[in-house]
Amino acid sequence: MTQDAMKRAVAHFQAGRLDEAEAACLQIQRERGGRHFYAWHLLSVIAAHLGQHERSAEMATRALELDPRQVEVLCNRGAALRALCRFGEALADYSRALELAPRSADALNGRGVALAALNRHAEAIDCYDRALGIEPSFAQARFNRALSRLMTRDFVGGWEDYEARWEGSDRPSPRRPFAVPRLEAWDPSGQVALWTEQGVGDQLLFSSLACELAGVGQPFVLEVDPRLMPAFRRAHPDWQLVAAPADPAAFSGCHRHLPIGSLPRLLRPTLASFPRRPPPLLAADAARAAAYRSRLAEGEALIVGISWRSFQPRKRSYYELRKSAPLIALRELSTHPGVRLVDLQYGDTTEERATFAAAGGRLRRLDELDLFNDLDGVLAAIAACDLVVTTSNVTAHLAGALGKRTLLVYPAANPTFHYWVPDDRGRSPWYPAVEIVTDRGPEDWPRLMERVAGRMRDTGG
Repeated sequence: MTQDAMKRAVAHFQAGRLDEAEAACLQIQRERGGRHFYAWHLLSVIAAHLGQHERSAEMATRALELDPRQVEVLCNRGAALRALCRFGEALADYSRALELAPRSADALNGRGVALAALNRHAEAIDCYDRALGIEPSFAQARFNRALSRLMTRDFVGGWEDYEARWEGSDRPSPRRPFAVPRLEAWDPSGQVALWTEQGVGDQLLFSSLACELAGVGQPFVLEVDPRLMPAFRRAHPDWQLVAAPADPAAFSGCHRHLPIGSLPRLLRPTLASFPRRPPPLLAADAARAAAYRSRLAEGEALIVGISWRSFQPRKRSYYELRKSAPLIALRELSTHPGVRLVDLQYGDTTEERATFAAAGGRLRRLDELDLFNDLDGVLAAIAACDLVVTTSNVTAHLAGALGKRTLLVYPAANPTFHYWVPDDRGRSPWYPAVEIVTDRGPEDWPRLMERVAGRMRDTGG
């Protein structure tokens, strides 16, 4: 009877009926007094699909109490713990899984991700190498190796591996069909279609390379987020731009195509290939920026735009946790003499702002500005500020693309992404206006904000 019930639960799960699968598993546990291994296992998997990482780890633990030698369940719990940023515990689960199954490519890949999150990239790369030695077509391991290689400045190998993003990323973009060949080498005699992929931040990051295409005389049509079209046109009135998602007809005159994320493979083989003073990618609406400046100005006070969170889907909560700071950590900045903070944070932050205000924090807002949809307005607000203080999110990319002086903060000298690894000047090589503020000590946001305040004083804003 229980075996049939478990088969029905699996069938519900495979058909995407997660509620029915969960109910069936819970019924099995009631009948079996919580002693059914596979029901706990499936409950853990269901919770992971729903982005319920605490519950997924709990259900996996219940399964492992019944059978601690199950490699798949150890890997599942490791993934849940990673999503909760409990990397040391995740690493222990993957290590145990590899003791039981030394040739488990999944365990090696998971262990590599945990090591990378702990800033142990050489060890992570070794895990990915071993996983790919066992399973050469393992796209996730190859993509993860790309991220660690880029972190360690192995740009040639990193960009080569980055081509696995189509299948290996945790949010893969769909490939798009083109009737023309992909660009593999410069061809000034023909136009290339540069098409967008991933989110706004990545689009801006890679679109910054289009400035060099223009410089070497390579004609192109650049697809951009429609919210950013005015800012691109102001900065580069001679560029041919189309709004994403573009109709194929918009690229009808192109002889080659290239996804924008593949452009660094041609232009960024070494750290020395990054220009020290690139031109701004975007330009803000000057009149709108001046109007915001007039509203925000308070005597000689320094106007500092702040952004502290990265909102992510539940399945990417790992990134949200790693890329976000508590707003309350910025309270001392708001009370710093001669400083006025301005809210540049998109998303619903009502509760955080109320707590901030109750603790004595001061934060100016442009209440009519839609910080998610009106990106041209956000750019004007950034331009109105003297500088920006932010964590790793789209605000950092917008400020960097404008060339606005920005202090980007993360703890433990452990950036989430390769583009925030500082160069020899302590800046992002992608956005030289972005200065990195970090510390090799523990994750102490208030202490990092003291360093931000000091940096502001040192430079006079």
